[in-house]
Amino acid sequence: MRLLNATTYEFREFQHRPTRPKYAILSHRWFPQEITFATIEPVELQDENRITPQLSKIRNTCLRAREDKLEWVWIDSCCINKESSEEVTRSINAMFKWYQEAAVCYTYLSDVTVGKTRVFKRADSEDSEWFERGWTLQELIAPRTMKFFDANWVPIGTRAQLAAEIQHITGIEARFLDGSEQFRSASIATRLSWQSRRKTTEEEDIAYSLVGIMGVSLVPIYGEGRQAFLKLQQELLKTYRDESIFAWTAPPSRLPKHDRQWDQGEWGLLAPWIDCFQDSGDVVVIANRKGFSNRMKDRPAGGIAPIAGGVKFPMPKRELRGESIVVVVLSALTIVGIFVLLAVNSYRHSKRREWSLTLNCWKKDRFGRLRAIQVFLCRDSGGNDELFRRCRCEHLGSTESVPSSITMGGEFTVKEVTIIQPSGVWWPVITEPLRIRSKL
Repeated sequence: MRLLNATTYEFREFQHRPTRPKYAILSHRWFPQEITFATIEPVELQDENRITPQLSKIRNTCLRAREDKLEWVWIDSCCINKESSEEVTRSINAMFKWYQEAAVCYTYLSDVTVGKTRVFKRADSEDSEWFERGWTLQELIAPRTMKFFDANWVPIGTRAQLAAEIQHITGIEARFLDGSEQFRSASIATRLSWQSRRKTTEEEDIAYSLVGIMGVSLVPIYGEGRQAFLKLQQELLKTYRDESIFAWTAPPSRLPKHDRQWDQGEWGLLAPWIDCFQDSGDVVVIANRKGFSNRMKDRPAGGIAPIAGGVKFPMPKRELRGESIVVVVLSALTIVGIFVLLAVNSYRHSKRREWSLTLNCWKKDRFGRLRAIQVFLCRDSGGNDELFRRCRCEHLGSTESVPSSITMGGEFTVKEVTIIQPSGVWWPVITEPLRIRSKL
């Protein structure tokens, strides 16, 4: 980790955590033509007659650090050598921990002026752009202590003091901001919902900026586009047994085109993009909550896993027994024409079989009762009875409990099925030199 001395403006590298000194860290929106590792000049920073927004930001960060009795600072724009792909990869995967281990994080809101607007508001009454960016989510969540400053470096308050206002803007519950509860107790779906309305300059960064919050690692490949988000979901499946990752919705109009001959509104179990989690902020996984452990149902070890072309899922056989068949009861007075029409309709529906797959995650209904979430599956048209796809993606169902996968004798009674992902959707992988993109 490369740190900047808050007095001399010179760099020093610290290879091992035990020898690393206490340091302050900066969270900010990048200016055009930021000062980088390649362009920083200590002499220029020490010359108080040289005044630019870029220089002032570094100077004021260092000033606040000295006031807090800290000798070192870390600023992403200048402390990473972006010419080194190895360093960029290491930094992306370590950045969350660096923010987490900092003595204090200074959050500089260059578009907010204290006294002229409400807290966190710009002159146009919109929230600061800092709250809209993908990379700043981990910078909000990770630090132990966070202090906000306006455009003139006037203190606004701490994250704990302003937790209610931040919750209103971001949808992140105050208990995860003021230290009352660890953010990792939030379900995967909830954490993805925090990112669902944020933006990044590069599409890939939506996924890369989440690796710390999700506790996984990815090798960044700029040019792979939304494939990066698919890879993130696959890595989450390999790492956790949190089925809320499937609790997303998307209207047919928002599902990308692909080369499978599927009906509109059909997809796989893994979401095409982060915005599918916008309504998943209240999805909970309650395995470890007192009094609710009996709601969770065991799956065979290693049963849910990403595989080539989809997701392997051990589906309880009792959920495979259902079949959507329209039963038509006709009166003796029914005329022949209508009888034929209804009979054909019944046959068509009986051929289209649909199942509800109940997930080990919950959401409250309008009466405040926790209900297990369901997604809807239909059999793939290829004739293989072990291949399914998700249908009616705009809806999530609910039920009182999760069907058991275990018999009275303690044996699993499941059928291993594959819920396939669309093909011909994701961008081709284009390998190019890695670089951290700006937070413009």
